[in-house]
Formats: sequence, structure tokens, C-alpha cells
Amino acid sequence: MIFHSIRWRILAWNFALLAATVAVLLVAFYRHERQNRLQAVDLSLRQIMTVDMGAVIELVPSLNPRGNPAPPPPERNGGQARPRPVESSAARKSRAEESINALASQGVWVWVANVEGTSLYRSSNAPSEAAIMELCQEAVREEAASNGPAHPKDAIIAEHAYEMLVHRPPGQNFVIFGTSTAQLAADLRQLAWKLFLVGLGLTIVGCSIGWILAGRSLRPLDRIATDAEGIAQGDFGRRIDLEDTESELGRLALVLNSTFSKMNEAREKVAQFTADASHELRTPLTVILSESQGTLRQARTAEEYQATLETIKQSALRMKLISDALLELAQGDAGRPVAQDRCDLADLADETVALLGRLAKEHGATLVSHLENVPVVGDPGRLSRVILNLVMNAMVHNPAGVKVEITTAVADGWAVLRVVDNGQGITPENLNKIFERFHRADSSRSRHTGGAGLGLAIVKQTIEAHRGTIEVASELGKGTAFTVRLPLAA
Repeated sequence: MIFHSIRWRILAWNFALLAATVAVLLVAFYRHERQNRLQAVDLSLRQIMTVDMGAVIELVPSLNPRGNPAPPPPERNGGQARPRPVESSAARKSRAEESINALASQGVWVWVANVEGTSLYRSSNAPSEAAIMELCQEAVREEAASNGPAHPKDAIIAEHAYEMLVHRPPGQNFVIFGTSTAQLAADLRQLAWKLFLVGLGLTIVGCSIGWILAGRSLRPLDRIATDAEGIAQGDFGRRIDLEDTESELGRLALVLNSTFSKMNEAREKVAQFTADASHELRTPLTVILSESQGTLRQARTAEEYQATLETIKQSALRMKLISDALLELAQGDAGRPVAQDRCDLADLADETVALLGRLAKEHGATLVSHLENVPVVGDPGRLSRVILNLVMNAMVHNPAGVKVEITTAVADGWAVLRVVDNGQGITPENLNKIFERFHRADSSRSRHTGGAGLGLAIVKQTIEAHRGTIEVASELGKGTAFTVRLPLAA
């Protein structure tokens, strides 16, 4: 689905947040503007009441229970009201009518009634709804004593599209100054639509900007995906371009590049390992096939048959050694668990020296051992093969007369095994690759002695499986030293 896209999710969150923010701000602005306009209407009604109350009293004398003449209606000039000189009653009433009519031209109406609901005066533009009168009576009902309140009371009522100021002077009557709010409501609706359109525009603009920014932010992810697809399709040397290594995506690209590099190295090693294994197995197979085919072509003597079979046997043994070594390496790569048997490196080394005594004489090598009891926990058979491989390498890959020293000791809390010879040594370029599979420092002699270049790889794998380390140091013409460190048994 479309919302499975991170870009669309970001846009959805951006839209929701932006829309909510814009809505809150615009609603707050609308409410503030509406309140201000209604307050302006209320203030206008209060000002009109203050200025024109005298004209209303002139028209409804019962509003003046003391009988004092009402002040003359103000004379208006440019919106300013100023007192008029004393006039006759008829003149004052005429002036009062003019003032009320002037209010009507402004959209303001006047309605005078008593507390029983009897209308005493109503301007020509006053509404006729009975509901308005009921609302006004409700507003003054609490003050419905016979003489009215001790002081004038005012109440603002907003109902039925009207804004009304209910003035309750002392007595049984009340005066309503009102104006229609239909135009104000229409203006507010228009303002609401304008604000809605503005909010919609802001949201669209904000989402468009968010879409662009999200695209720019996610562009490195698209590039990473493209590069990863290229690598998956076989471009193993391809790497992700790095622009900002300090950002989260930059660090992700670094991790992926490192992962791809390791995967490529592993792939190359597997390919090389496969090629080397095929090459190593092809040689004895070729010997077996050529010897058997040559023998089958023509009859031979018993001695010739025996020599051919011996050659086939040696080739088969070589194939077995290679296949056994490959199997052991494969099991180690698969994480074969290590046995947890208690054993002593000194005992294992002593058995190895005894086992290789005859072979040492054949190669003219001298074995010297300095063994100290060193208890460890692990697989005695695999550890014995480690010692056997190291000692045999020291004998068969050096000229006659080589001296090989085997030492076991405890040093710095570790069980230490050292195999040191005084042979010809190893060149620096070969020393760095000595633990690689199928690597030979001298390929011609290794093939003559039957080595496949897997012994030291097995040694290193076995030591690491036992949570130990192996190091090698060598100097041409002076010899080589292998140092193995294993955890001591508790």
C-alpha cells in the first residue's frame, strides 16, 4: 500500500501536525475577532443608550416616575452630541422622535415595555417576535419588584440574530436597545470561509514543502537501496557513496559498506577456497586416472602392477588427507562445539614428542622439550593435532639438522605453548599469509611432502575455538617461533 512508503508516512504526520496547528491558530483568531466585533456592538449600544435615553424618556413619560422634565434630546453634529436649549414639550417630543428615527437609520431599534409584557413604545424598525420580549422579561424577572431596582440595571442578550441591551431603570418598565446581527453573522461567515481557505492554502503549501524536504532527506536511502540492488545483482565491488558520515544515514552507509566489504571478502575467500580445493583434489585424481588407464592398456609384470597400485594408494591417501582437512575446517566454520574436558598441555606435548621420535630421526631433526604442567579445558584430540601440526611443520619444512624446542608454561594467567625451531625462517610476505587456507611458503617442497596448505589454517581455527590466540615470529636464517595462548583451567 501507498502508506507503506516512509515518505508518505512522513507526509501524513506532517499534514496532521500542520493541519492541527493551523486549525487551532485560525479558530483562536476567529473567536478573538468574533468576540471583538460583538464587544464593539455592545459598546455601541451602551453609548447609544447613554446618549438617547433622554429621548426615550420624553416619548415614554412613565419611565420618569419623579415627573421631572427629561433633558432635551442632544443635538448631533458630526457624530458629537451637545445639549440643546430648553424647548417646549411638543418641540422636545418632536426632537425625541427625530433621534429615535435617526437610530433606526443606523439599524438600532428601541422597545419599551413593562414587567407584565405590555408594550409601551416600539420604534418602527423594532422586531415583532414575542420570543424577544420573553427573553427580555426573563432578564429582568429577578428585579420585578413593584418599584424596580434601586439603581438602573443593564443586561446584554444575544439571541435570534439580535444583540440587545436591556436597561431596567427604577420602576416597572424596561428599555431595550437592539440591533440586528445578521450582517455581522454574514461577515463572520465570510471571515470563516476566508480563514478556512487561508488555512487550506497554508496546509497545502506546508505539505508541499514537507514532501520536497522528505524527498531530499530520503534521497540517501534511495541511493543506498540502488547501490545495494547493484551489489545483489553481482557488482560486488560497488560501494555506497558517502557524503555526510556524521549523520544517521552516513553511519548506516559506513556500516553497510563495511558489511559489503566483509561479504565480498568472504565470497572471494570461498571462491578461492573452492578453486584451491578443486586444484588440490585434481592432482591425485589425475594421477589415479593416468596410472589406472596406462595399466589397463597393456599387460605388465607383477612388480609394475605393484608400483602402480602403490602410486594409486599414495594419491588416494593424499585425497583422504585433503578431504579430512576440508571436513574439519567446514565443521569449525559451522561452529562445531568444543569439548570441555580437562587435560594438560604438558601431557599432550609429551605424547606428540614420543609419537614423532622416529619421524624426527628420518628427517635428521632434534626434538627438545621443556614441559611444565599446564591444565586447560578443551578437546584433547584437537589440541593434540595442533601440537602435532606445529612440530611436523618445523621438521619437514626445514633442512636436516634442525632443532625443534617444545615448551609449555604458565605466563600472565595464560597456558602457553611454544614451538621454536632454528631453521631457515619464513619471508615477511609469506609470514602475513601463513594461516591462510592452501597457502604454502614453498609450494614445490610442500607438494613433495604431501602438504596441502591446510594444517596451519586448522591450527588457527582450533585455537580460536578454544578462546585462545596464536602468534608467529620468524627471521630468515635464524628460525621460527609459534606461540599459543589458552585460558587456564580453573
